[in-house]
Amino acid sequence: MSNNTPCIGIVRIGTGNVLSVKNALQRLGVEVCDVNTPSQLDEVSGIILPGVGSAGFAMQQLEKSNLIESLRKLKKPYLGICLGMQLLFECSDESPVDCLGILRGQVGKLPKTLVRPHMGWNLLSNGEYAYFVHNFVCSPVDKSVVTHTVEYGQTWCASVAYKNFFGVQWHPEKSGTFGQEYLSSFVSLCK
Repeated sequence: MSNNTPCIGIVRIGTGNVLSVKNALQRLGVEVCDVNTPSQLDEVSGIILPGVGSAGFAMQQLEKSNLIESLRKLKKPYLGICLGMQLLFECSDESPVDCLGILRGQVGKLPKTLVRPHMGWNLLSNGEYAYFVHNFVCSPVDKSVVTHTVEYGQTWCASVAYKNFFGVQWHPEKSGTFGQEYLSSFVSLCK
């Protein structure tokens, strides 16, 4: 790869969908490497934290890797996918556990009145379809950070943007052309 090609670091926290995210990035011609330590954060152009699993387990893994404070202070582009987005908030009812606290707000379980998990294709507020698999939803205090919403029984936050931090509740690596375009836009920020 040339020096102008960004290397995107994927934070490994022992939860799912890492391989599909790597494959999606490699289809874009992006160099991908694992990030397991704070010093490895210095070697990459941007960070993706994918995840399918428990917020409590994920935060334990980040603590074991000494990554929590480094991620909180991160100045490079960060993309949290599904659980990776939820970890941006202050706390999650899932464990319950304190999360990264980059965004004010909390993560709560979808209501019992809805089929859980919310799984499959759903229409975003920008008119694009995205693929979802989740039981928990983010409730930002500051609604200006919400970039997309989705209707599922009611209106939910589907993605956020705050400074260099981005998060999507849906899975761009499974969301066809729109998902690839979203990942490509993120990568362009990392150059």
